[in-house]
Amino acid sequence: MLSIPHILATELHARPEQIEAAVRLLDEGATVPFIARYRKEITGGLDDTQLRNLEQRLGYLRELEERRQVILHAIDEQGKLTPVLRADIVAADTKTRLEDLYLPYKQKRRTKGQIAIEAGLEPLAELLFTDPTRNPEQEAFAYVNPEQQILDTKAALDGARYILMERFAENATLLEKLRNYLWQYGLLQSRLVAGKAQEGAKFKDYFEHQEPIAKTPSHRTLAMLRGRNEGILALAIGVESESTAHPCEAMIASQVGIQAKGRPADHWLASVVSWTWKIN
Repeated sequence: MLSIPHILATELHARPEQIEAAVRLLDEGATVPFIARYRKEITGGLDDTQLRNLEQRLGYLRELEERRQVILHAIDEQGKLTPVLRADIVAADTKTRLEDLYLPYKQKRRTKGQIAIEAGLEPLAELLFTDPTRNPEQEAFAYVNPEQQILDTKAALDGARYILMERFAENATLLEKLRNYLWQYGLLQSRLVAGKAQEGAKFKDYFEHQEPIAKTPSHRTLAMLRGRNEGILALAIGVESESTAHPCEAMIASQVGIQAKGRPADHWLASVVSWTWKIN
């Protein structure tokens, strides 16, 4: 893994020693204008733009490294820090990627998936996922357990569905793919909440509105977010697609290895994929 000065040197097209000199001056309390004007001989001529970018990225990279160490320690304490996971965490170059990797190990409130695991439904989820030739209704019958509030096969299958859904939603590679796809092809959609037209007149431009996320100016994004926070607008993310299959659902299925081959559990597994996209 490259050191922070070497990363900054590559990004700013400078030598590591120039970066190290500038970092020392910043750490000593010197301002960017002061360094650019009076310390050029020390930094090897770094200009104002380079120094401002350096200051901003230095803060980000230091926060990233601090968070990396916290995450490594937290997962190691759980006894789940494998060599592969450690390597992925060390290689993470953004906070988003780092948090995606940490997500499966992060302490969280009890979810429906966790409750289903506690009720003994994880073997059912694993069975249907790994062997789609099994019949979901027939396999679920063995897991009906009134003591665990699993009153019928539907409840058993719903619990198994939540287990897989949460697992898929915590797949760091999948999250990155979906995020990149939505940034490129996603549509930010807003609509009026029923009965709020008069109260929310100032947001009338967004009562029925959509535009590509990548091209939405920040001021319009902020306006729609304010409308949502005030209970005037409902926001959603959509995609344009000529196919009947939702492209993001197709990406999820491909990433986790779910295929439609006409097997007994294929339809149920497709519903898990649909839930994963719609609920998360």
